[in-house]
Amino acid sequence: MLDEKTRKLYRIVAWVSGLACLAVIVYGIASATVGGSVGENLVDVEFPLPYFAKPISYFSIASVAFFYCSARLWEERISGWSKTTLSFLQLFSFIVAFASAYEVLYNFMLWGSIFSAQVISEGLTKANPSIAVFGLPVTWNLTFATKVFSSLFVISGYSAYFLRRFRSEGTV
Repeated sequence: MLDEKTRKLYRIVAWVSGLACLAVIVYGIASATVGGSVGENLVDVEFPLPYFAKPISYFSIASVAFFYCSARLWEERISGWSKTTLSFLQLFSFIVAFASAYEVLYNFMLWGSIFSAQVISEGLTKANPSIAVFGLPVTWNLTFATKVFSSLFVISGYSAYFLRRFRSEGTV
């Protein structure tokens, strides 16, 4: 059971991070109408200062914070769910964690391969891993995909842990 100060903190963080996620999604959809690969519009912009952070970075951090705070705020209600529901959600969390971990590893392997090929063909001083991925005939921007799947991995991994507590203890 959370005390009132902790609940208030979690509510504030959940609202702020939820609004940040919503703002990035709205910006992404609005700017995607211009064109480009999926997520490219969230990687090409730096806000509020150059070299500071990209919208996809804000989205990744905010989505993890939102999920964590929301889960903690709802844990008393979740503890009342049936064992079958909790077991199914835990299984689903493990499957999503596996799939998202695979995607992250695949993206880093692809990114490293492209960068290595670029170093061999152009030399180390001209190689740029960010430029390397934009020249691919891939519909996803690798920076975008890697950050989204990394966030999904953390969220699903925490979900599996979070749900296990209810199955083993029976209550919060």
